[in-house]
Amino acid sequence: MNKRRLFFNKKSKLVFIEAVVITCGCMLVGVPLVGNGFGNGSSYYEVTLEGRLVGSVKNPDVVEQAFLDARARISRETEGLVLADVEYSMEKIPKVFATTMDTEMLTDAIYQELRKEVETAKHKAYQLKVNEFTVTLGSYQDVMDVLYATKDRFDTNNEFQISIVSNADRELNVYTVQMSKQEQEPVQETADSGKSRIRVGNAAAGIAEFDITQSVEEVITKTVTEEDVQQELEEEQADDSKEVQGDGLRNLYFSEQVEIVEAYVSEDEITPTAEAIDMVTKDTEKNEVYEVQPGDSLSVIANSHDLLVREVLALNEGLEETTTLQIGDEIVITVPQPELSVMSVEESTYEEDYFAETQYIDNDSWYTTETEVRQEAQQGHRQVTALITRKNNTEEGREIIAETIMAEAVPQIIERGTMTPPTYIKPLSGGRLSSGFGARWGSVHKGIDWACPIGTAIMASSGGTVVQAGWFSSYGNCVTIRHPDGKQTRYAHLSRVLVSAGQTVQQGQKIALSGNTGWSTGPHVHFEIIVNGRQVNPMGYL
Repeated sequence: MNKRRLFFNKKSKLVFIEAVVITCGCMLVGVPLVGNGFGNGSSYYEVTLEGRLVGSVKNPDVVEQAFLDARARISRETEGLVLADVEYSMEKIPKVFATTMDTEMLTDAIYQELRKEVETAKHKAYQLKVNEFTVTLGSYQDVMDVLYATKDRFDTNNEFQISIVSNADRELNVYTVQMSKQEQEPVQETADSGKSRIRVGNAAAGIAEFDITQSVEEVITKTVTEEDVQQELEEEQADDSKEVQGDGLRNLYFSEQVEIVEAYVSEDEITPTAEAIDMVTKDTEKNEVYEVQPGDSLSVIANSHDLLVREVLALNEGLEETTTLQIGDEIVITVPQPELSVMSVEESTYEEDYFAETQYIDNDSWYTTETEVRQEAQQGHRQVTALITRKNNTEEGREIIAETIMAEAVPQIIERGTMTPPTYIKPLSGGRLSSGFGARWGSVHKGIDWACPIGTAIMASSGGTVVQAGWFSSYGNCVTIRHPDGKQTRYAHLSRVLVSAGQTVQQGQKIALSGNTGWSTGPHVHFEIIVNGRQVNPMGYL
C-alpha cells in the first residue's frame, strides 16, 4: 500500500514537471506571436491606410501619434504642402495570437505608405504667367529666383527689389508683381485694412529672403485694385521727374504684366528653376508692329531687323515687293525678345555736338514745293543730362532734362511756300498707252500717246488758263494750258477744240475731242507737260 502511494506520487511529479516544460516551451514560442500585450486581453487592432493593411497593435492609443509623426516626416522631406487626403482606420480583431508592432515600427510602416501617396499626389505649385506664356514652378522661392534672375540682368548693382501684390479686382490666389527701389532692409508696414505689406528683397544681395515654407499669401505686399496699381505706377513715374538727381538707374519695371497663380499639379508638371530661367530670359522671335518712317522701304526695314524681304512679305498679307510704303503705314515684323522684358530709365550726363532746330519763314505766294535756304546751320556744343529709356538694353527713347551750352548753335533758316501746288491727272478715261516719253524712231518723243477712238473726251489735266487753242503746226489741232505753278500742259492731234485762248478751265473740265490731225499715224491724243520751257516725262507728275 505504501509502495503504491510512493510510486503514484513519483509518477505525478513526473507528469507535473513534463507539463511545466511543455508550457514553458509554448510560452517561449507563443509570446512573440501575441506581442507585448499578452495577458492584457483577448484581442488586438489592425491599422489600415486607405484600405491597405499597415500593421497590428495591442494598444490603439499609439496609432494617432504614429500617424502624426509619419506625416511630419513626409512634410519635412517635401518642403511644402502636398495635396494628399489620406486617413487611417483601426479595426478590433478578437484573437489572441498575432504579430503586433510598437510605436516606432508602426510609424515607419505608415511613413512607407504615405510615401506612395506623395509620389502620385498633387503638389502645391505656382504658375508664372506672362501674356500667353506660362511656366509652373515648385515653390515661391523658385518664382522669386526666376523674377530676380530676369531683373538682375539689367540691375547689376541690385538697386531694385520685387514685391508681390494681391489684386482685389481679380479672382482669389492671383497675384501681380511690382518693382521698386531697394530699401535698407525688408520692411513690413501695416495697412488700414489690417493686411501686411512686406518688401521682399535685400539691399546688399538683391535677393528675396523668406522662409521657404511660406506661401505667397504670407509674403504679399498688399491687397490692391486695378486703379491702385495704375495710380502707384503713375506716382512712381511722377517721382522720375525732370529734375537732375545724379547719373544712375532711375526706374526699372517689367514691360509685361506678370501674374502668379496658385495651382495643384503633379510633380512631372513642375519645371526646374534653371530651365524656367532660361525659358523666361532667352530671346525668341516675336511679331511686332512697325510704323513706317521717312526714308523707309521694304529692303531698309528688312535689313535693319535682320530679316529678308520675303520674310517681311510672308508676315504681311497683301504686301508685295512693288508696294509703295507711305509714312505712318504699319507692317508686321519679327524681333528677338525674351518672354519677360525689362524696361529701364537711366539718367546720364555727357557732352555732345548739336544742331539748333531749323527755323522757317512762310511765304504765302509760294507753293509748298518751293523752298530757299536763307541761313546755313552751324553746329554747337553742349553738356546734357538725359533720361534714357531702354527695353532689354535696347534704347527706345532719350529725353534731355538739363543742358549747359558751351558753344551756341546757329540754326538753319529756310523760306518755304504755303500754297498747295496743282495736281495733274490723266487727260482721258481709258485709252491704250501707245508711245512713251523719250527716244523714238531716231528722235526724241517729247510726250506720251494714248491710242483711243476719234471723238474721245479730252480733259484738262490741271486747272489753269488756256494760252493756245487751234491748229499748231505738226501738232494739228492743239490746246496749251498754263497752270498756277508755272507748268504748262499740251494736248495735240485733236479732232475738235472746245475752249479758246484766255479762258480759265478747271481740272477735269472737257476741253477737246481726240483725233488724228497733224503729223499723226493714227487716232490718239499726244500729251506733254512743260517745265521752264522744256518738256518732261508726264509720268512723273500724273
